[in-house]
Amino acid sequence: MAGQVFQRQSLAAKLGPLPTSGDSKLVTEGLRKLYCEKLLPVEREHGFHEFYSSELNSAAFSSRPMVLVLGPYSTGKSTFIKHLLGRDYPGLNIGPEPTTDRFVATIYADRDQRVPGNAAVADKDLPFDELSKFGNAFLQRFEVAKLSSQVLKSICMVDSPGVLAGEKQRIKRGYEFEDVAKWFADRSDLVLLLFDVSKMTISDELRRVILAVRGNDGKIRIVLNKADQVPSGQLMRVYGAMMWTLKEVIDSSEVSRVYIGSFWDEPLVNDELRRLFESEENDIYTDLAELPRSVALRKLNDVIKRARLAKVHAYILDYLRKNLGKGARCSALCGRQAQQKALIANLEARYKDIADQYEVSLGDFPDPHVLQAKLQKMDFTKFPRINKRMMDNLEHMLNVDMPKLFELTSRESTQINLADIAQVGSDASPFAVTKNGAKMTTTYESHWLMAPNVEEYRNEFNELGPNTNGQLGGRAAKTSMVESKLGSKVLHQIWTLADVDKDGALTLYEYALAMHFIKMKQDGQDLPQMLPLQMHPAPEIYNMPEQHQTSFPSQHCAD
Repeated sequence: MAGQVFQRQSLAAKLGPLPTSGDSKLVTEGLRKLYCEKLLPVEREHGFHEFYSSELNSAAFSSRPMVLVLGPYSTGKSTFIKHLLGRDYPGLNIGPEPTTDRFVATIYADRDQRVPGNAAVADKDLPFDELSKFGNAFLQRFEVAKLSSQVLKSICMVDSPGVLAGEKQRIKRGYEFEDVAKWFADRSDLVLLLFDVSKMTISDELRRVILAVRGNDGKIRIVLNKADQVPSGQLMRVYGAMMWTLKEVIDSSEVSRVYIGSFWDEPLVNDELRRLFESEENDIYTDLAELPRSVALRKLNDVIKRARLAKVHAYILDYLRKNLGKGARCSALCGRQAQQKALIANLEARYKDIADQYEVSLGDFPDPHVLQAKLQKMDFTKFPRINKRMMDNLEHMLNVDMPKLFELTSRESTQINLADIAQVGSDASPFAVTKNGAKMTTTYESHWLMAPNVEEYRNEFNELGPNTNGQLGGRAAKTSMVESKLGSKVLHQIWTLADVDKDGALTLYEYALAMHFIKMKQDGQDLPQMLPLQMHPAPEIYNMPEQHQTSFPSQHCAD
């Protein structure tokens, strides 16, 4: 609060043109309008930006989803980004020592360009203007790398300096590394924390970084990189040690999601766990590809958190102003200063009184230690009174406008394309996979959803002893099917799909279907809910009867 005067700049200068015809169809545009009309006036009235963060510009609402990559030095952070982008970004330097000495935000452009930090924060089309508060020492260690990469058309990747360990921690960075990491983590849609299987020690600096990014637990994913460098048995011990170590730092009841793999383009050293690595890679690629569909919801959530904090902040300042000199006159400056110090010292204890008096949740209150430091230089008598109209508008935004925008997010997300991650492609390939919730789909799945080759299973079928009608009884079929070691629930689903005429027995074609679906499941594909039309037997084989439900064969099934 420079001189305790809250600046009121032009809304148009800060946020650009607003929608002119009612609520915007896009969630991000609706958020921008609500922020401008209902939240920003409260923030300016009560000096919110001098306590917490600066005003949001238009780029904060329109920017692509951001992914922050953190971790100790030489864990493969820059290599992971190169692997994902399919190329080097301008200025990339990879080596075993701490080679990335700066934060680098990679964004899409038609031609390669390196934009220095001071120029990047001055560009209002980029969401980095707030970084200027960290000073020139940091800005000399920050740059934007513009390059042509399909991935960057949908997301922004942020590389970071390696977190130091051992003697290297003595190096002075010249800026508050933990504060910068927190700034990026707060504004990122995903935070990837990379570890190397051969470097599991958590240094003091890494501990501080992890503590600094608290509050973003839902965004953090752990990546155990270079997992192919050790045998499978040792990898399991490394994984257990990592989780035990992280539990001491990450104070959360939920276990963070861990991706295990080797995220670069080189051949695997130990490939006995290739199937595990491929599954983990598919998960992380899919999470990244789906970020554009969730970015609107993340921004909605961030604005709601900001609005609740702004509301509580206004009430805290109003409470402090009202309680300054309560019960006595504070005409003397020294008396007023002493009372201010007493209020600041007991701020955390007064949170309960403020919450009860203004009917707000204690969970919305800021860190008292951060607020205490900011209040030291303030004059409580100059804090503004509560503007009822502004606060009513803010309440309307939280209770009426935001639920309406939330309804729009589901409709908007279905119209947004996935990020163009190489492993999540549209071309048919057995290596291109995406997961929606618990369901995994692949562009190669269609190769499985074709009629099986009956001749491939004829000898096997005849050896099981079909009856005179050319049918295999449930008991005989069950003996063959359980050799797959799939669970009974899965085998029941396969039987239901394969027993087309629902008579509790399998013809040669139906047996071929069952074996085909078993192989499909063993290959990691999800079974179809219904038998696709192209997999039904030819009409001359069956006159399809009315369908009815059949259970997986038991000891009472017909022979």
